[in-house]
Amino acid sequence: MYDTTQKSDPLLPPTEAEKALINTINTSPAWNREKVLSDLTEHLKVAVKIELATLPIYLYTYYSINRTPEGFPSTNVTRFADEAGGLIMSVAVEEMLHMSLASNILDSLGQDPELYGNSPWPYPANLPGHTYLGPDGKAMQIPLAPFSLEQMWQFLEIEYPAMPDAPPQPGAWSTIGQVYSYVRCLILSKYITDADFNQRQTASQIQDTNYSPNNIDTAYPTGSFDKKCPVPTPTAGSAATVAEFSSRDDSHAGGVQLLTVNSKESALLAIQTIDAQGEGYDFTKFDDPSDQEFSHYYKFLTLQSNLEGYDPAHEKIPHQNPTPPAPAATTITNSDLASFVYNVPTNPVAANYEDGFNDCANVVNGLYQYMLIMTETIFKIPPAQQKLYFNQSLHRSMIWILDKVIQAMRVQQAPIKGSCLTVAFAPSFENVDLGTRDKAFGNLCHMVIKLNKKIGTEKWYTDDIQGYINMIPSLFDVSPYWTSGIVPADVLDANVAAAKAATTFKTYPASAPNPPSMVCDITPYQGIPKFPQYPPKDIGADEVRHACMGLNSCKGQGRTRDNACAGQGYCSTALAYNYAKPGEPIVSDHTCHVKNNCAGQGGCGLYGTAEEQYNDPSNNACATKGSCATPINAERFSTMGKNQGKSVWVRAREIFETETYPELRKKKPHLPEKPGTVPHPNLFQYGPTIQWIQDYSGQGMTACGASGMSGAGSCS
Repeated sequence: MYDTTQKSDPLLPPTEAEKALINTINTSPAWNREKVLSDLTEHLKVAVKIELATLPIYLYTYYSINRTPEGFPSTNVTRFADEAGGLIMSVAVEEMLHMSLASNILDSLGQDPELYGNSPWPYPANLPGHTYLGPDGKAMQIPLAPFSLEQMWQFLEIEYPAMPDAPPQPGAWSTIGQVYSYVRCLILSKYITDADFNQRQTASQIQDTNYSPNNIDTAYPTGSFDKKCPVPTPTAGSAATVAEFSSRDDSHAGGVQLLTVNSKESALLAIQTIDAQGEGYDFTKFDDPSDQEFSHYYKFLTLQSNLEGYDPAHEKIPHQNPTPPAPAATTITNSDLASFVYNVPTNPVAANYEDGFNDCANVVNGLYQYMLIMTETIFKIPPAQQKLYFNQSLHRSMIWILDKVIQAMRVQQAPIKGSCLTVAFAPSFENVDLGTRDKAFGNLCHMVIKLNKKIGTEKWYTDDIQGYINMIPSLFDVSPYWTSGIVPADVLDANVAAAKAATTFKTYPASAPNPPSMVCDITPYQGIPKFPQYPPKDIGADEVRHACMGLNSCKGQGRTRDNACAGQGYCSTALAYNYAKPGEPIVSDHTCHVKNNCAGQGGCGLYGTAEEQYNDPSNNACATKGSCATPINAERFSTMGKNQGKSVWVRAREIFETETYPELRKKKPHLPEKPGTVPHPNLFQYGPTIQWIQDYSGQGMTACGASGMSGAGSCS
């Protein structure tokens, strides 16, 4: 089994400024244990709010970018658009990690993180506890704004590196590092012991199994590849051969990325990860000693160096380390930006949109606030159910609902009240009041009902936005966890059991296949069976549904039902999980992370942890624990771990041959010593191709991801 645990980095020694403060805390009569503990919890709560404050800012700019504009990936400009999106998303993902790490430290001290209603507002906004002046000596007011040279300056202000002699700051800080420096001094004082970080069970903290720094949205191409007629990984011209990954597996100070905290050392390692990823490790441009990944600050500086108007002399770091990069040889002009940046408004306010649009914006704002409540609820979930909860609540709401609804919004032009102007419709990330936490889900669902009654026939709404809005009521209802101190009966396991035992299925009427491709060469596929539109509804009593071609366990268990033996099936038989009615699975391929119906139906590669992507990319423990879409198309590559950049299907088949099939033979000794080859190995040696599924069979498939590199049609 592949294990990503690594040796912890050495703890950095305190700076001279930190030593001075630690000495003051230890010797001054103004300090005592009660004051230190109080200050520690107070400033960790500030730290959580700082990390939270960055998320709307980074996400808003991220969604202003069309990552796959016309001409992608053939031109430098279109590839830069994808790179900008990938790098900004990688920072946003790590900010979520930082918020989780700070929350874990708080939880270990017996304190609850408070997220709901605590996003900064209105915009432009300062960050919690920040001094009024930014590093450039000007007022620091961070806007929600589209991608631009100016917005990159705003990002740099957020991530500005502290100077080596910067004093730890309990308030009026100039850099985020000074806040964490102050927290570090409190932890290193004589008043804090390991026992202080054991006030609650470590197992109830957010676990590392819920975090992955890379996914298909943090990847981007360094060169052109064949997108119109995708070719399998790892052949020449495939997306995998030019894929760059924004984050590195070793980009953390502790043994794992998302540390749980039970000691002074683990708390300090968590803080060291936050500091180094944001501002740089030990005053360098990298985020850890391996010098493999840039810090947030340097990622943004690198993006800015590609834009027209950038001058490294403008970036004046007193200690000149790291040195700003030189301007790119070929710059992205303002005209280029206009070709891939949506005309989203700066600092939008829902009330400023015309009627209907404002209501829709507020529902999306409400969704974001409910996601914060779901995040707070993690610490109340029984440890055994945390992974399931994370997938069904947070991963699904982020990847499948919020992400998709914002992408659907931005292609609509929204009128502004009292003017003739229209702008690309965008969320405003306001702190919409959903009531108390135990009433929030019901109030949010009521907002959805009212919205559908009001604008349910408006074309701009029904085109795409409504479909994602209508998923909101099928999110996990966390109300019972906030009504009393008693942990409710586990609904998650009950839903999974219902999906597994289902005898009723939701089916869709068959649609006519699309005409054969006139662009891609499909002559090699002539005469072979076509990819059936839907997986089989009914299966044998002892049949186990599977994720893809060549992974079936027995004769007649492939998608076309005519295979002669194990490992020779044409394609997946997996179903999609029905969040609205778990006991009624959907007879359809599932398109994304957390949408598989049952065990062994996962698919993988676009999302998922390093362990999930390597140890068994076609499997998963139960419903909604799969990592990506089925079938596993031949063009898909792993985004994390030992198999990063390599074929997902090849790895899944390898496990089938070396682990799954030998176990089958123990139960069925009559089976051949080795499984048969996949059908038509000359065509499918790397798995089912998009050209077979889509161009020849006319059925198509969708696999999520905004980078345009999944091979299948993107959900974006």
